[in-house]
Amino acid sequence: MITADERRSLRNAQRRTNRARANSIGFTCPASRHLHLIADTLAAGKPYPMLTEEPAHCAETMYSVLESLWKLRAR
Repeated sequence: MITADERRSLRNAQRRTNRARANSIGFTCPASRHLHLIADTLAAGKPYPMLTEEPAHCAETMYSVLESLWKLRAR
């Protein structure tokens, strides 16, 4: 069960993420778009079946996004 505070925090994070994605048109990758879909689904309180059906694929998506993030931050 998601609390009201968690819902507010998730909505805020979702708005910030959507704004950042809108400002980076043409600069997203398949992994970041997939991770965005996973996050939106989970934030809506819905299951994301691929997490249990293909956990290795989901993990690869997360690793790819983290790699890109950390490489960019290291610059």
